[in-house]
Amino acid sequence: MNDSRVLLEARAITRRYPGTVALDNVTFRVHRNQVNVLIGENGAGKSTLMRILAGVETADSGELLLDGVSIRVRSPREAADNGISIVHQELSVLSNLDISENVFVGREPVKGAVLLNRPVEDDRTTQALIALRKPMPVRTKASQLSLGCRQIVEVARTLDQGARILILDEPTSALSSAETESLFKVIEDLKRSGVTIIYISHRLHELLHLGDWFTVLRSGRIVGQATRSEVSRGWIVERMSGRAISEALPFRPAIADAAVLVLAEDITLDSSGLDEAAQAPLHGVSFTLHCSEILGIYGLLGAGRTELLESLAGARRLSAGTLKLNGKAVNLISVSAAAEQGVVLVPEDRQRDGLFPEMSIIENIAIGALNGFFLSRLQQMARVRSLVKELNIVSRDLELPVTSLSGGNQQKVLIARCLMRNPSLLLLDEPTRGVDVSAKAEIYAILRRLADQGIGIIFSSSEIDETRTLADRILVLCQGRISAELSRSELTDEALFAAASPAVNNQSIQHSGAQLA
Repeated sequence: MNDSRVLLEARAITRRYPGTVALDNVTFRVHRNQVNVLIGENGAGKSTLMRILAGVETADSGELLLDGVSIRVRSPREAADNGISIVHQELSVLSNLDISENVFVGREPVKGAVLLNRPVEDDRTTQALIALRKPMPVRTKASQLSLGCRQIVEVARTLDQGARILILDEPTSALSSAETESLFKVIEDLKRSGVTIIYISHRLHELLHLGDWFTVLRSGRIVGQATRSEVSRGWIVERMSGRAISEALPFRPAIADAAVLVLAEDITLDSSGLDEAAQAPLHGVSFTLHCSEILGIYGLLGAGRTELLESLAGARRLSAGTLKLNGKAVNLISVSAAAEQGVVLVPEDRQRDGLFPEMSIIENIAIGALNGFFLSRLQQMARVRSLVKELNIVSRDLELPVTSLSGGNQQKVLIARCLMRNPSLLLLDEPTRGVDVSAKAEIYAILRRLADQGIGIIFSSSEIDETRTLADRILVLCQGRISAELSRSELTDEALFAAASPAVNNQSIQHSGAQLA
């Protein structure tokens, strides 16, 4: 007898690739009008299972049942016909189209069976963006949008399709805390309206906040299934990894008396330093970084976090301001000039701005050698292999494409590339975006070790838990200005949100604690 609570069932699914079994006789049940959380480390089989549900690929064996009836889903179109839609982690927004065109790409409304009905497109897009708490001019080109706004467009496109089952794969990876909270409210609204959610995220606090049913995959097999009342953070982590993992770093006492490693004074970025992908100017940002300290930069979307790090790395031309490293001014005229003086950046979007997907793992690391002309090929490869071992980059063959690695290992490749330059200051924008919990713990430990070795570490994150875990001191940005400076011991959600909120800082709009939380 079929369980009426189960809307979709992937029964006895097996999927093999050359040399590996991605899914081994997996049965995954999706409960009706609930948030069905699917959890697993990178490589566990989550993406393969979701691609099968979304019709991107087919299983070698097994079947899909919708309302107890076997269905064929051999293409995204067939999935959509059955009411199944997916928002992928890697965005498919087209930069040359505007927001409305992206929301309706491939399904444009027409009038008179011939003419494109742009007013209908614009109106429905506007309504979707309002529902997502992110109203934007719908004729704005996608090329002008930040990563977070492009994610919102992707979600809006799927919501407009009216899916019965909505798969969200890391939907908040590029969103600010306020936008994440708005998305959570949308998800609750969707549940009430009869939409069933499959939710995938590495952010455990999100899963515990949203989830109704929990399924854990490890090495292509289901190793845990439970309802929310049966689940804890420890339950998730131990089943994901097969062992208990602590992300927390040891608490460090205040080190304000330590020597100053970095001095940034009056960092200013006006419209002349912005391009179509950047929207946040900076206004007289000044701060210090002490030796052995990790400095966190927190702020909502549009606060200027990315612009600040890119300015410090020489990627944006400052209107005013200086950066001193060990008392010596750094030439920020270009990325290469900053790198020559020891300042390097791990970018927010590793796929778009960091990795060379057509190149091998070893080539992606070796390209970071600053003085490659003076190093022999043998010396370069010895350094690369040393970093691979030091950072625990896991791959059966370093000559494989870098895209063969998990998200966590790809991120470690970018860190290794930066370390090839022997930097004095390492900047990281969203250092664990799209990285699973065990890889996060590894990256946190790596950054602490580098800080203890004398490398300056400044990172920007939209995750409160990450900021609390990793930073010794936190600078909060709001509308391009530092609105607060907090030690880890002073950090509370209330203090962070109050400092990050433009409404609170401008004293123009009153927000309740529930709206900010």
